Amino acid sequence: MQNGFIIAGTNSGCGKTTITIGLMRYFSRKSYKVAPFKVGPDYIDPAFHRVATGQYSHNLDSYMLRDESIQFLFDKYSTNSDISIVEGVMGLYDGLGEKTQGSTAELARLLQLPVILVVNCKALYQSVAAIINGFVQFDKNIRIAGVILNHVYSNDQFAFLKQYIQKQCQTPCLGYLPSDKEIALESRHLGLVQANEVNKLSSISDRIADSLEQHCDMDKLLQYTTFETKNEPTPLPDYPKLSGLKLAVASDKAFSFYYQANLDLVQECGAELLFFSPLTDQQIPDEANALYLGGGYPEVFARELSENRSMIESIKSAVENNMPVYAECGGLMYLTEGIKSQDGAFYPMCGIFNCYTEMTARLQNFGYCTINWEEAETRAHEFHHSLLVSNHPDKNFETVFSIRKTEINRQWQGGLTYKSVLAGYPHIHFYSDKAFYNKIANWWLRQSNKL
Repeated sequence: MQNGFIIAGTNSGCGKTTITIGLMRYFSRKSYKVAPFKVGPDYIDPAFHRVATGQYSHNLDSYMLRDESIQFLFDKYSTNSDISIVEGVMGLYDGLGEKTQGSTAELARLLQLPVILVVNCKALYQSVAAIINGFVQFDKNIRIAGVILNHVYSNDQFAFLKQYIQKQCQTPCLGYLPSDKEIALESRHLGLVQANEVNKLSSISDRIADSLEQHCDMDKLLQYTTFETKNEPTPLPDYPKLSGLKLAVASDKAFSFYYQANLDLVQECGAELLFFSPLTDQQIPDEANALYLGGGYPEVFARELSENRSMIESIKSAVENNMPVYAECGGLMYLTEGIKSQDGAFYPMCGIFNCYTEMTARLQNFGYCTINWEEAETRAHEFHHSLLVSNHPDKNFETVFSIRKTEINRQWQGGLTYKSVLAGYPHIHFYSDKAFYNKIANWWLRQSNKL
C-alpha cells in the first residue's frame, strides 16, 4: 500500500493549483518523498510542482497517451516515493465529448486513485453540500475520499460547513484554505505565469503549506488516501538507440515547455542533452549535432531574442550546414522571419522559414488534435495565440503534417520543413505513439550520420 491521490476541482479556478502546491510543499517539508503529476497537457503547473517539491512533475494525459503508457509513467515516477499527488484539470468530469476523454475522472478510474475534491466556497453556504453531493453521486466508480474547502472566512464558518457536509453528503471534510491575497497567482494568455517568473514562489508555497497545516487534518487525509501499488512498472517496447546524439535543448524563460518524460526518454535511449539559452548565450553548444527548440513564450521575450543576433546567426549557420532541428510551437515561432505583436511592433527572428508569426487576440486551433506524418499517427495538443503569415509568392518550406480534429470534422496542414528542420505548432508527447517518436528520433539522427 502507498499513499496517493488526485486533487480535483468542481471547475477551473476553484483553487486546485494553490491547494496542490500547498499539499506538495507540506509533505515535502515533513520529509515525505513526493511524486508530483499533472492531468492533461499543461506545462505551467508541473513547473510549480517542481518548486514545491524539488522533483520533476509528469503529465498524465488520457487523451494523448494510451492506458498502458499512463500506467507505465505513473508506476515509473511514483516508484520509491512515499506519496503521489496528482493535480487534476478543469472540473473533475470535464473532458472531450460524451466520454469525457482526457478528464480527471478518466484518469482516476484508470489508476484507481482516490480523489480529494476542492470546492470554492466564495458566495456560497449550504449550497456547497449540494455541489459536493452531485459530484459524489455522479459516478460511483470515482472514490471521492474527502473534500477541502477554499475561500472559507472563519473557523466558525468551517465548523458549520464541515458538520453540514458530513451529514448531507457522508463525505469527510478534511479542512479548508482561508482567503489570502498574498497567495494569489497571476495569469497570462496561456494560463498561469511560469514558475521561474513568480516572485518568491518558494515562500508562497510555504505560506500555503502553513495555512493548510493549520486548517486541515493531514492525518485523516493520509488515512483516506491509500491505494494498491505495483512493485515495478510494466516495461514498454524498446525505443531506438540514440548513442552519439548530442542534442542541444533550448531552455530559459522563453523556451521551457518540455514534457520531462520526453527528455528522460531521449537520454535513456543514449543521447546527451546540452541545455542552452537563446536569450543569453552567444551560440548553440559547439559539440551539438542536433537541436530541440521547445515551446514557451518567445513573444513575451521577443525583444531580447531579436537582439541576440549572435545566437540567431549561430542557428542559421547550423541549419545551412544541415544540422537536424525539431521545434514545437514557440520554437517554430522563433524560426520564422519575425514575431509581430498585437500592437504592430515587429521583432526579427531567425528567418529560417520565409513567413512571420502574427500574434492574435484569440486562440488558434486550440485543443487536442491528431497528426498524421507519412503513415505514422499521434495525438497532440495545440495552444497558441498566433498564426503564420507569408508575403512571399514562393514558400521555401513544405508542410508534412496532416492535422485534424475528428470531433468537429476539421483538417489542416502543418509541420513545416526546410532542409533538415522540422517545426510545427502541436505539442507532442513522445510516449503517445512509438512510430511517431521514432520518426522524430530518426530525423535527429539522419543528418547526424548516425543511421
